[in-house]
Amino acid sequence: MGIFDLFKKKKPDSTFPENELEELLMKSVTDASARKYFYQKLIWNQLFVITANNGQQEGTTVLEKDTTVQFATFEGGQIPVFTSTNRIFDKGIIKEEVSYLSLKGQDLFSIAKGATFILNPYSEYGKELVPKEIESLMNGTIYDELDEEEIQHKANEAFNKIYEEAGKKQEGLIYLDGYKSKSLGASGKERLEQSIIGFKKCLEMIPDYWQSMVLMAKSYQRLERHTEALELLEQAFKIELKNHSIPMEASLEAMHINDIEKALFYSEESIKRKPDDYALMGNHAMNLLIAEKDDEAKETIDKAIELNPKDAINKNILSIIKGVISGKRKRPTFKDSLR
Repeated sequence: MGIFDLFKKKKPDSTFPENELEELLMKSVTDASARKYFYQKLIWNQLFVITANNGQQEGTTVLEKDTTVQFATFEGGQIPVFTSTNRIFDKGIIKEEVSYLSLKGQDLFSIAKGATFILNPYSEYGKELVPKEIESLMNGTIYDELDEEEIQHKANEAFNKIYEEAGKKQEGLIYLDGYKSKSLGASGKERLEQSIIGFKKCLEMIPDYWQSMVLMAKSYQRLERHTEALELLEQAFKIELKNHSIPMEASLEAMHINDIEKALFYSEESIKRKPDDYALMGNHAMNLLIAEKDDEAKETIDKAIELNPKDAINKNILSIIKGVISGKRKRPTFKDSLR
């Protein structure tokens, strides 16, 4: 979790921001480079803390040495702290006059070492300051953490840009639902080749990013480079253990290269990942029939039709299986099923 994950960006108060610290607090929500300056200002600027002391004189008082001051706290023990006096009265939650203490952030955090603070709890821009974060602020290591976060953020932005551009190259060209063979023009082939280059760059940056593997496999599929597509899907299958579409696609590519064992293995794995999917059962039943496992094929398609008796595709598969078993129909091949 990043240091600034708890920032909330909403509609700002009418007087917000009214000083440089508040400006940096607001900018830090979306601007990573502003966060370092925010922390620098936080530690050196005057902060305001409500005190629970009674009987204090009205107006400004300079505390004497060894004076005991009790900070007001929330029920959870957090100490509310404010970047200006106006922030104390935001949203009218505090309606009466209160006593408060003004001191530099560094002094406050030293006095209340180990405490959790809520910065501007009544404002639209606020932040929780936890002990570990304050400790790293006080010893200066927080700036190294911010540098690392910024480097990672830039790397993520670069990755996302390449990934999105590669995906756009595929638009209207790859099969995302089902498979129907159709021609692919020269410009389409060039776009798919460019998408493959993009996804390869993504995998160089994040080697186990299975989404890149699957989409690159889809480009290979349309280019009829089925062996390469299957290799990528098999890699993705080992990384992502729940998605049923990956083994389903792998089974399809195994059919293209006439690998009966792999086609059966992956169609069965897709059902294991989504047991009550009648469409996956229909696909597996056809693979079983092609592999001459007729009894298993009949048993599987019967289960599929039981789940959805009206499905026209599975009714057709049942008819084919019955025809083959009775000897009235020729056993289909993978080539037949891919037409």
